[in-house]
Amino acid sequence: MQSFDIYFLGETLPDADPVEVRRGVAKLFKVQETAVESLFSGKPLRVKQGLDADTASRYRAAFREAGALIQILPSGAPPPASRPSQPVGGEQVPAAGATQIADEPPAEPTAGISAAELAEVGAIIDHTPPPPPAQIDTGSLEALPPNTGTLEDCRVEKPPTPIPDISHLKLVDD
Repeated sequence: MQSFDIYFLGETLPDADPVEVRRGVAKLFKVQETAVESLFSGKPLRVKQGLDADTASRYRAAFREAGALIQILPSGAPPPASRPSQPVGGEQVPAAGATQIADEPPAEPTAGISAAELAEVGAIIDHTPPPPPAQIDTGSLEALPPNTGTLEDCRVEKPPTPIPDISHLKLVDD
């Protein structure tokens, strides 16, 4: 079974708000928003290694939901080349070390995120209170007794499809 390594280079989706992306990535890494800035330097950071395709796909979906892009490479492949950083203002500036050689080892994780993990499936990571329940007046509604309704009013009449004329076709023995 093939395994994959996941790298984050600080890339964001083209239409994503950079500030919101940084917040989302901070939640993924479970760090403060101030500590996440170093992740957007453009240097490759290996997030996980030796993952199966399904798990790597879940990481991709989680990062895309946050507005960020990751690179999934076969395990043992050289890390991706550095990318220019994407500052909060949106303009592109070259990252320090943007001339990184592909065979160079990936950048070391910043202190505080070396043991970063994605939250478990179903874990609550947004602790904002839910909105109040909707106040819907259903006093004027009434239900029919059981087994009294039909779906005839939902039926869509379709004209029958004509059978094509195949009288000119013949079977030939080979």
